[in-house]
Amino acid sequence: MPHDAAYAASLTEAFARFNTLSERLAAAYAGLDRRLTEYNVRLAEASRTRLTERREKERLADRLSGLLEALPAAVILVDGRDRIDQFNGAAETLFDGIRWGRRWREVLADNLDAAPAADEWLLRCGVRLSVSARPLGDHGKVFVMLDVTERRRLEQRLQHQERLSALGEMAARLAHQIRTPLTAAVLYAGQLTDAALPPGRRRGFADKLLARLRHTEQLVADMLSFARGERYRPEVLDLRDVVREAVDIVAPRFRVGGGRLVGVGDGLPACEVLGNAEALTGVVVNLLTNALEHGGAAVTVRLGLEATPESFRILVEDDGPGVSDDLRTRVFEPFFTTRSSGTGLGLAVAHSVAVEHGGNVRCTGARFELVLPRRSAGEPTQTWRRSA
Repeated sequence: MPHDAAYAASLTEAFARFNTLSERLAAAYAGLDRRLTEYNVRLAEASRTRLTERREKERLADRLSGLLEALPAAVILVDGRDRIDQFNGAAETLFDGIRWGRRWREVLADNLDAAPAADEWLLRCGVRLSVSARPLGDHGKVFVMLDVTERRRLEQRLQHQERLSALGEMAARLAHQIRTPLTAAVLYAGQLTDAALPPGRRRGFADKLLARLRHTEQLVADMLSFARGERYRPEVLDLRDVVREAVDIVAPRFRVGGGRLVGVGDGLPACEVLGNAEALTGVVVNLLTNALEHGGAAVTVRLGLEATPESFRILVEDDGPGVSDDLRTRVFEPFFTTRSSGTGLGLAVAHSVAVEHGGNVRCTGARFELVLPRRSAGEPTQTWRRSA
C-alpha cells in the first residue's frame, strides 16, 4: 500500500505539471493569436495604404502622360546611358525614327541640321527649335523643345519691314533736303539763259548756282558716308597729326567767315590710337565747322586735345549760345538741323565714326568732346592744345 500511495502522489504531481504547462501553452497560443490578429490588421492597413498610393501614382502618371501629350512643346527623357526613356507626340512628330530605347545621339544625327545657338536647333525638315535641357537625378536629361519657326520668320519679316520703313523715311528726308538747293539751282540756271543778262549778274547767278550744286553734292556725300557705316581698317595714328590736318582744312573757312580758332601750348607726347586718320580728321572738321556756323558772328572757337589714363579727348568749344538742353539729345540724329542751309548729317556722321572707333561724341552746351580709347594704357594725364 505504501507503494501505491507514492505512485498516486507522483501521478497527481505529473497531472498538475501537465495542467500548468497546458495553461501556459494556452496563454502563449492566445498571445500569438492576438499578435497575429494585430499583424493581420496592420498588414491590411498597409495593403490599403499601398493600394491607395499606387492608385494615386497611377492617377498622377496618367495626368502627367496626358499633360505631356497635350503640351505643344516636344518633351524627351533620356536616361544615364543616353537611351530614350520617354517622349510625347510632339517629339515623335519632329524627330524621325525616334523610339523607346534608341540612343539619343543617333536620333540627333539623323535629324539635326545645325545648331545656330546653344539653345536653338535647326532640323533637316526646316523646323527651328528653342531647346531647354535639364539634368535628372538618375544622371539622365529631360529636353523640352518648342517650335519657333514661325516666330523667327515673323521676327525676320518685322526686321525687314523696319529696315524698309527706315529706308523710306531716310529717302523722304533726303528728298526734302535736296529739293531746296535743287530748286534754287534750277532758278539760277534759268536766269543764265537770259541773253540780255549783264556779265556781272551772270557771274553772280553762276556762283550761286555752283554754290547750290556744291551744297547738294555735300548733302549726298554726307548721306552716303552715314548710310555706309563702313568699318575702317585700324592703323596706328597720332591724334596730334589728325588735329593739325583738321586745322589746316578749316583755317580758310575761319578767315572767310570771320571766326577765330585759338588754343594754347603743344606739350603732349604722342597720342596714339588705332583708327582711320581720314575719317577722324573729317570728324574734327565737322565739329569745328559746326562751331563756326552756329557760334554767331566773330565767334571764337577753342580747340584742345587732352589725355587721360584711359582715353584721349579732342575738345571743341565756342563762345556762342551753345545747344539748348531740349535739343542736346537730337543733335546727332540724321537730318536734324537748326539751319535752313544745313544738311543735318555732319554731327550724325561724326557720331557714327566715333562709335566705329570704339569712342563717342558728347555735347555739353557749346562744348563738344570726341572721346577715343588709348592704344595702350598707363600714360600720365597731360593736356595739349592747338592754335590755328
